[in-house]
Amino acid sequence: MYLCREHFQEDVQRKAREYLRQTGLFSGARRIMIELDGGRNSSALAYILRNTFHRRRDIELQAVVIDEGMDSYKEAASMAERLDISLQHRKMPPAPEEKASSTSPSFRKRKALLSVAREKDAGIIATGEDLDDVALEIFLAYLQGECPRKTAEVGRHWIRPLQRIPKREVRLYGLILDLGSDCTPPSLPNQFHEQARRQLFEFDSRHPGTNYSLLKGWERLLMPEGGRRAKPLSKDME
Repeated sequence: MYLCREHFQEDVQRKAREYLRQTGLFSGARRIMIELDGGRNSSALAYILRNTFHRRRDIELQAVVIDEGMDSYKEAASMAERLDISLQHRKMPPAPEEKASSTSPSFRKRKALLSVAREKDAGIIATGEDLDDVALEIFLAYLQGECPRKTAEVGRHWIRPLQRIPKREVRLYGLILDLGSDCTPPSLPNQFHEQARRQLFEFDSRHPGTNYSLLKGWERLLMPEGGRRAKPLSKDME
């Protein structure tokens, strides 16, 4: 299916808004902390959230950039200024020597995001993982025999509004609207993870829809018994 520029943008925004509705988190006042690194994904995420909730005075958006030494602050600051969102700047926490399982960059970044969310009393943390990112996480979890689990803490929710949107669509959306810049993809922790990413990419290329199927199955495992009724976002887009 081929879409014109206008309808493509609407399609991307529709997928993100549908995810937000289905979380059931936005029927009342909320403060959202957005991880903003200046890349296409996080910039597209911030743009969609700003445009979705611009009429909601009870929804407050803030952003944080976790400095990993990749000079991402300047791009993130420019995006935050463009969207009129306050931006916090934090250094990546050092890796603890005593716990090898806690030394990975993703674990430490997650810990830093939770710390800032607590400090700013943000009940929701929003990150920019797309369908390709999430499908790889799920694939690795199945390969390693892990069970689905929620990693946020009581009173705080972790959301990924772009998780139903393929990476190529997020990038094109960002290019059309001049959102962020292309970043070097983070290196995976070991050869096993890299091989899994390569094989999943090749399989999804030969069998389109594989990533969606992985996500759909995982969502069923996470769905509480009886399901949850999606609550409206009020009027979102003009």
